[in-house]
Amino acid sequence: MKKALNIFVLVLAVLFTACTDDPFEDLKGSDWQKDRNVLSLLLDGQIGTSVIERNADDATIKVFAKYENIEDFSKVEVKNILLSYGASTSNGIGSTLNFDNADTTSVLSVESGAGEKLDWTISLHPFKSDLEGTWYIKEVAMYCDLFSWESWGWDKTVLITDHLPNSASELDNKLTFTVEGADENGNPFGKFIHEAGNDQEYGDFTHDTYGDYNSRFRKVIIGEGTWLRDFERNLVVLADSRGNEFEFGLSLEGNLIVESAFDPGKFDPKYVAEGGVALTAELPYTPENFDWDTQDYLYEEIANMSKLMWYELTKEYEPQTNNSIVSFAVEGQVEGAVIDEDNSTVSVIISEEGANVSSVKITDLGISYGSVVDKDVEESLDFSLENTATITVTSESGEARVWTIKLTLKVEVPEGEEPVFVGTWNISEVGMYCDIFLSDGWGWDKNVPITDYLPAANPELDNTITFVYEGVNGDGKAYGSYENNSGTDGQFGNYVSDNSAWAITDFNNRYRKVPTGTGSWVKDGDKVLITVGEGVVFELLVETTSETEIALTAEVEHLKGSFVWNKINEGTDQEQDLTDYAYNEIAFMSNKMWYNLTKQ
Repeated sequence: MKKALNIFVLVLAVLFTACTDDPFEDLKGSDWQKDRNVLSLLLDGQIGTSVIERNADDATIKVFAKYENIEDFSKVEVKNILLSYGASTSNGIGSTLNFDNADTTSVLSVESGAGEKLDWTISLHPFKSDLEGTWYIKEVAMYCDLFSWESWGWDKTVLITDHLPNSASELDNKLTFTVEGADENGNPFGKFIHEAGNDQEYGDFTHDTYGDYNSRFRKVIIGEGTWLRDFERNLVVLADSRGNEFEFGLSLEGNLIVESAFDPGKFDPKYVAEGGVALTAELPYTPENFDWDTQDYLYEEIANMSKLMWYELTKEYEPQTNNSIVSFAVEGQVEGAVIDEDNSTVSVIISEEGANVSSVKITDLGISYGSVVDKDVEESLDFSLENTATITVTSESGEARVWTIKLTLKVEVPEGEEPVFVGTWNISEVGMYCDIFLSDGWGWDKNVPITDYLPAANPELDNTITFVYEGVNGDGKAYGSYENNSGTDGQFGNYVSDNSAWAITDFNNRYRKVPTGTGSWVKDGDKVLITVGEGVVFELLVETTSETEIALTAEVEHLKGSFVWNKINEGTDQEQDLTDYAYNEIAFMSNKMWYNLTKQ
């Protein structure tokens, strides 16, 4: 029985074989091999990849080459060629093509496996690198991401030279790229020179307070080295004489360098200017190292929160337009100068004892890079007219700017009469205390930075507040002048929310307890009464922690009866609940706010 079954299976196999066509019959031979394409081509002296185009029988290839690297145009060697499957050519690897004619063209014939021929016209063009030539450094900048993934976060672009003034010498330097040839992939390479400008100095990425950051920002090597344009990765690789390599992205004229990762409206996208290029480099981004106790944003942007830097280059040298005073001091000065960039003013305080305001000697005068000034250290200023004098700073591009120097005489008073809050203070925190039904037995309370909920208030954190003591009034109360100075960003905090779902978005009436601008103050017990504008008085309690730490506190109306319950725990969205609680805390449940101040 088993033998009969085997015979039956064998007969079936023969019958199936006889009735079925050969599935590979059409693939036998080469009649189906119709393609006559050149897939890639690399010639001697070629830079970059070939531009291959075909429309029916119109077949062309553009090759870019450094002409001076081609010894004989009548014999240009084929370094590599790849054809479609089954196709062939007599101009294989090692053969030569003749471009010694007026059009610098040559013909390469390709025959398909089926025997059909196609002539490809190859045209040779002079190569001009995106980088070749001499460039001037227009700006050195960076992108900072301050927790943009959080609802309260933000991002920004800043000039590194603003944060690290010692690096400003970089701004008149020259970068020269010379093309010498191409590697086996057609990537151009050559020599690179970074020369110091008119000041004969290179930028130094150090900060007088925070230390040395050359290892972080010194990406463009000093002096001579080599460069390679890696087309496949779209990178430019610089290497110094010791073989250390630095990789840069390359952004060409009109290309986007960086845009906001948080909100396109947070800052204008940064594009390469007309006629320029930008070399971009990633920076180690370490938000986990952020110091939440100190919250020194200038330091954090330099050390941890910057993630991209770039050199923007231009063919034409652009003189610097900055005409700022960056540091200032006079003889007899008792506190640090306050420089107001927006209003072109510098405020200094000197001791009244023995002061001759008609002749106050300058001991320090730092100005922006490339600019000149009509005064110098050791010269004297005349403050006899309303305790002011002027200094003119002219930028390298010729733009003059008049700075007003304001002098204040500090009255010497017996020890103990001068209030503890007199002096210049940095704002370390703007906070609030929230009572979420604590008095009802089941609730809770918390302290929280207002800036966590209202990010638009963050510009307040680099401001300085100055109380100047002037004497004692007829009621025996100390008094003086007051100033809330905008910081390096030139802005005051704005207590508003951009959350359109909130019924109230403007909280300035609720939290603007510490006034902006200038005014006067009177000490009244533990309180200081600050008067600004047309008699508007702000009453603040002064709480002293130490000689270098105080708080200005104010009561905030507690509106627990206005608490919005309808959305709380409405669904299962915990994140939405947190948002709703945040709104209630800001709008109704806080009953105290404060400015924590530290002495400069």
